[in-house]
Amino acid sequence: MCFSHSAPVVILPIVFVYYRLYGSREDRRAGFDIVGVLQRHSAIPFSKLMRLAAFFGAFYLVSDYFWFASFKNLTVAAGAAILNSSPLFVYCLSVIVLHEKASIRKLSGVVTAFVGVMLVVIYQGGSDPEDTVNSSVMAGLMMLTSAAMGAFFEVLLALKVGNDMNDISTLLIFSGLCGVVAIPLWFIGTLFFVCSPFQSLYEPVGLPDTASGLLVLAIAVVMFLINFVCLTTSIIWTSPLETSVGFMLTIPLSGLMDTWLHHTSFSWECIVGSGLVMAGFGMLELKALKSTTRG
Repeated sequence: MCFSHSAPVVILPIVFVYYRLYGSREDRRAGFDIVGVLQRHSAIPFSKLMRLAAFFGAFYLVSDYFWFASFKNLTVAAGAAILNSSPLFVYCLSVIVLHEKASIRKLSGVVTAFVGVMLVVIYQGGSDPEDTVNSSVMAGLMMLTSAAMGAFFEVLLALKVGNDMNDISTLLIFSGLCGVVAIPLWFIGTLFFVCSPFQSLYEPVGLPDTASGLLVLAIAVVMFLINFVCLTTSIIWTSPLETSVGFMLTIPLSGLMDTWLHHTSFSWECIVGSGLVMAGFGMLELKALKSTTRG
């Protein structure tokens, strides 16, 4: 997980090389002054950008821990459906923090999607709803925690830097600095989980011992890098709610992948719950789509 979060650090030398080759005369004569080149192409003062990256990089890393840890007892499709409850939290936080105007239609969408999420949480593993200590239910709640933290990340990012970070150079530099922040956290987290006295938190250190495992890890790192850059850009250039709603496409896609690769079967409650999640998100976006069409 930390390996993936550290991957965006490669963006910084790429941005530096680009401006060394195609930037201004000052950039081309900068030598190896990476910080100087990056500073000149950041719309936000570099010291402030570093502080923002330190906070948001660490916060996103912690939220992703709940996401990764929950997959031990979740199907991919169920995890995607639960994670897509993020727009529910985004909408509520947008009303409170960003002062977005509330509406009955959007509130109905929130309630509909939340009912769907709870159905998936309870029935995604064929769980008995009366068994509240079932591992799959606990994993579902961990995924729900990750969704809530992810929503807070999106809304807070839009609140703090939405009006300033509107150019691609600043966005890429911010993403790269978040990768830098993840490196020391990687070592701290490794020591914590290796030395943890709690068996449920213990994780061994090491890389996959097969070629296929290493290939999957490499693919995961590349995919995370693309996802993180696109996520940050989307939050700033659109809105947290629209970004979260876009993730709802992972519900049917992950269901198809789970069925194809893992031959997973789903209860009707889980299928209905996934449908309600998507229906709720559709209700959230319906008004925005109509407004865009009229405009």
